[in-house]
Amino acid sequence: MSSMRVAPETHKVWAQKSVNSKVADSDGLGPYDAGTGTALEAAAVSGLRSGTSTWNWVATVQRYSRSVVENHQFSTFMTCVTVYALFGNDFRLSLTDTSADVGFEVCAWLCIVCFSLEMALNCFGCDTYFGGFYFWIDLVSTISILSEIRFVVDSLSSVLIGEGGSTTEMMKAGKAGRVGTRASRIIRIVRLVRMVRVVKLYKMHNSNDEAMIDNTLEPTQVGKKLTEVTTRRLILMMLTIIMVLPWLQSSSLVDSTYNFQHNFLKHLHQYPQNFNATGHVTETDFKAQVSFYVTKSRYPMIYLEVCEPQGDLSGVLNAGQCNTTWKHVDLHDWALDGSGVSGSYIEKPVQNNIGKTGVKGSNKRAMSAASRAKHRSSEYFISSHVGCYNAASMDEYYGGVRIDGPTAGGRIDGSNSKARFKSPTCISYAAFSIRTQERLLAGLAILKTFFIMVVLVVASLVFNRDAQVYVIGPIERMMTLVKQLSENPLDSANLDSTTCFDDDRKVRDQGYETILLEQTLERIGQLLQVGFGAAGAEIIGKNMHTGSGKLNPMIPGKKITAIYGFCDIRQFTDTTECLQEEVMVYVNKLGNLVHTVTHSFYGMANKNVGDAFLLSWKICDGSIDGFANFTDAASEEQRTAANECILCQATHGAARTRKHQITPSQMADAAITAFIKCQIELENENVDGCLACYAEYDAVLRRFGPGFKIQMGFGMHVGWAIEGAIGSALKIDATYLSPHVEMSDRLEASSKIFKSKLNMSHWLVNLATPGIKEHIRAIARIRCEGVPVPLTVYTFDVTNNERDFGVLDEKCKIQQLVNWNMADYTRIRRDLHPNFLTAFRAAFDDFTAGSWVDSAEGLRKSLWMKIDDGPATYILNLMDQYSNTPPEDWEGTHFLDAF
Repeated sequence: MSSMRVAPETHKVWAQKSVNSKVADSDGLGPYDAGTGTALEAAAVSGLRSGTSTWNWVATVQRYSRSVVENHQFSTFMTCVTVYALFGNDFRLSLTDTSADVGFEVCAWLCIVCFSLEMALNCFGCDTYFGGFYFWIDLVSTISILSEIRFVVDSLSSVLIGEGGSTTEMMKAGKAGRVGTRASRIIRIVRLVRMVRVVKLYKMHNSNDEAMIDNTLEPTQVGKKLTEVTTRRLILMMLTIIMVLPWLQSSSLVDSTYNFQHNFLKHLHQYPQNFNATGHVTETDFKAQVSFYVTKSRYPMIYLEVCEPQGDLSGVLNAGQCNTTWKHVDLHDWALDGSGVSGSYIEKPVQNNIGKTGVKGSNKRAMSAASRAKHRSSEYFISSHVGCYNAASMDEYYGGVRIDGPTAGGRIDGSNSKARFKSPTCISYAAFSIRTQERLLAGLAILKTFFIMVVLVVASLVFNRDAQVYVIGPIERMMTLVKQLSENPLDSANLDSTTCFDDDRKVRDQGYETILLEQTLERIGQLLQVGFGAAGAEIIGKNMHTGSGKLNPMIPGKKITAIYGFCDIRQFTDTTECLQEEVMVYVNKLGNLVHTVTHSFYGMANKNVGDAFLLSWKICDGSIDGFANFTDAASEEQRTAANECILCQATHGAARTRKHQITPSQMADAAITAFIKCQIELENENVDGCLACYAEYDAVLRRFGPGFKIQMGFGMHVGWAIEGAIGSALKIDATYLSPHVEMSDRLEASSKIFKSKLNMSHWLVNLATPGIKEHIRAIARIRCEGVPVPLTVYTFDVTNNERDFGVLDEKCKIQQLVNWNMADYTRIRRDLHPNFLTAFRAAFDDFTAGSWVDSAEGLRKSLWMKIDDGPATYILNLMDQYSNTPPEDWEGTHFLDAF
């Protein structure tokens, strides 16, 4: 029966074939399911389709093997055979005699044939059965039935008996019974392996019941796997206990029968009585018997007295006496002579001064000897015999005093009849040490306790490990992820590198539902971070931290101070018309470029608005004195104070494995460098990267002509903003609301006016470390709406697009902090005339001071050094509007309407 003898994987292979996936077979072999058929079947069907007949017999055997095993009648029959295999031999022993053995042996052979046939059918029908767990269980179970065949049992017994020598010698040593016990014990243990079939019966009927109850609920893969693994563990644990515990029982290693000691003591007890009725037993004969008794006993002797005279019995009528012809005082030496038994303490009685008479006296002397040998009461046993035997081997004295008639000494009256019970006169007593056996039993008890402890601990660890790997581990990691995101919503949402063990990684690709849930939660966390960005961190954290199941996206905003970067794609409308559906990929490529660089320099992507991207570098919650408002002076003293009291949290996007804190000035340096790198990466991608293909589009060529390049403008500013979500419970967008965010947009827009790719406000430049001023130049000092103070605009010129600019340190995988003295910032301006910055700065100073004639001359010289420089051209055009004469109210600034 398939369900009770085949692993769960087999049921998948033998599942009902799907109608939609069946392939007709022209040779009459029936349908074949390409999705669930075995590998061997696939080869067979492939051979049939190619016109060969080599594999026909294989497909036929497999198809019929599968159909037979899945047949309901066959499963029912095998169930009956299994039940018989479990209980048949016990019924034979409990209800029948030897006349029925032949019939039961025939049934045992039939069971072997049936189970062998079923194993063969399973091997042909399922390519995962042979060599698997249930294959070996079935094999051992089938072989165990041989223990019910008579000649097998006899052969096993013969082998075991043959190990000890001849039968006569073994009988003399009392080993034959132990050999028979050993053989029967092995047979019983082997038969117990068949109990595993009970598990298979349960699995078969349980699966059938589940199928009848509800066919719509598909069992989970993790449930199947955990059930299968648990079943295997239980079977192995059960077999281990069955195999080991019988050998730790006392009956398996310690013989608790003392027949030799009791029977031979009776033999010695009769020697000075009826055996010596004629008086011809010599002292030598008796001495040899005593020595044989001591040496042939399996246990060391502690005490021995044989028919010891019981003191003065002159006052007792009809007292029975032993007819000894030797001295009892020598019994001690005879017992030890040649015995080789160390530690024997045999009492040497003193005639007429033996101490207390009767059984009590003998028992007291034996216990005294055991006490001197330091034996506990459980470490020795006593063998005794009482009886005064006549020549006819009859105990006419009942142990000492005759009461059934007159004798030579008269008879005792009825009133003293109890004396013969209290103080018998013919007594033999022996005590033997079983200390070795008791210590062995104690050791076995220790081993048994230790074995059970090991089994329990191992079983607990194994079962807990399975539950940990398949269920508990994924749940704990999911809870860790939820807690991690609630505490720091911008933290990494990937738990692979920190919380997964080797066993966890082995099952991650198996498709189990718990693993899928864990991976899904990771993806959801990552999607939340991507969708909400830094501005939505508070929403993620508070909703994951709450214990209720309600979602509350409409939480109050929070005031922060940050650096805002805004970048815009040039000619986006025209490009969209050219690219059509491809425009999404086009925008996403640019977004990936900008976002990746921003994250590598401690920033966060915030909002995507079609042709524009908003980036942010959070400095702190609340405001920074000197850099939060338009009216702030942004002095060097305020920058120094901010660096001393504020530390910014660097993001994981900077490839840091642990949390890292930097100063506001270092954050400003990183933000400016990020946009410089974006310019360089954009130019390189236009040349031979992922953006080069767009210059070859026919629609692009028709619209823009040859040499098309994707251009972007960048603007940066620092200030306060309200971080939060806007929208409704139906749709929200996490963003920053502030005139300072708008200022970054306005600065980017001014790049079209000044023809400079990167524009920065003087507040941001003053927040950066002073070394930046050697690389930048002021290009405008303007007044605009919404800003109560003049605004100075700065730019950074890039002439060489070095591919290795701003690359992560490959050795430590950490983004290095910006140092404006590094050679990288000089290399990207390598082709810039060495006197250009000096000449332009002097001309700009003349412009703001009102010396426009000198300024115009200087700007023309700058244009000679850098042809088509946008800022120089803008200022020259502005001065031309006023005929190179500054207005009367000139204060170094001008109002820019388009800003």
